[in-house]
Parts: sequence; structure tokens; C-alpha cells
Amino acid sequence: MSRFLTGLFLTVLIGLTGCSHYQMGTGAETKFDTLFIPPVTNDANLPQAVALVTTEIRETFLRDGRVRLVASEEEADAVLRVRIVGYARDRLVSQPADTGLARKFGMVLTADCTLTVAGDDKPLFENRRFVAERQLFTDGNAVGAPYDGQLQAQYQNLPLLAESLAAQLRAAALDVW
Repeated sequence: MSRFLTGLFLTVLIGLTGCSHYQMGTGAETKFDTLFIPPVTNDANLPQAVALVTTEIRETFLRDGRVRLVASEEEADAVLRVRIVGYARDRLVSQPADTGLARKFGMVLTADCTLTVAGDDKPLFENRRFVAERQLFTDGNAVGAPYDGQLQAQYQNLPLLAESLAAQLRAAALDVW
């Protein structure tokens, strides 16, 4: 019984020692504590994307919690500017009998972003290109004309593209390179 208790004690001691240096979060230190994200500018042919993309980017930073978002540039230690420069849909798979009827598309959202820190002469990154890609599948069994669901699928895919773009921006701005 004595050996069992000794073994148990040593196992618990080693386990607790291994966990003593654990800390929550990434441990990455940023150069700024507050961040201002102005509304996204839209230079692409993508109507109504400004509110959706801006909201997704802000919510991604809020969920992360390493920086605090502020309401004005004057209050911020850093400013993240995002400009949507491209939105494209490429045909990936076609129906063998009719190559004009596509079944799968590649959707691409492209943005140029700049992160400036107050008081620094040089931005952390300037006009850095970020590309978010998703695939879109059309329904070959749609009621009515073939591929009727394509337009609706594109609308549903835009929030996913915005989420992917926001995750890339958060990583670029907050993670240690």
C-alpha cells in the first residue's frame, strides 16, 4: 500500500509540475491595446458587402479579445483599413453534356489591407493582399430552370468569404510573425 501511495504521489507531483507553466491564450504581445476598424471600402463590383465584411471583421477581433475596439481613430493605438479590390467567380466543374452549365464555382474575395500603429513612421503592413476562397456548389436537381439555386448560393457564400478574410486579418494583425 505504501508503494502505491508513493507512486500516486509522484505521478500527481509530476503532472502538476508539467501544468505549472500553462497559460490561457496565445501569449503573443501586440504593439497596441486598442484598435479602430473604419468601414470597409468597396472597389469591387460587390453590392452591399461593406456592412457585412466590416461587421465580420469587427466581430472576429471582438471574439479574440486581445485588443479592445474603439469608436474613433483618435482613441485608437492602431487603425486597420480594409479595401475590397476584387470579387470573382470561376467555373470549376461543368456538366459533361453542356459545358455552359456549371456545377461548381470557386468564389474569391480579395482585399488590400493596411495596419498602422499610432506614433510609428512605418505601418506594420501596407496594402497587403488577402485572398479568401470558398467553393460554391449548384443544385442539379433544382425545381424550375436548371441551377436556379446558384444566385441564392452566392448570397449565402459571401458571409463565409467574409469570415475567412476576417480570420486572416486577425492572424496577421495579432499573431507573432
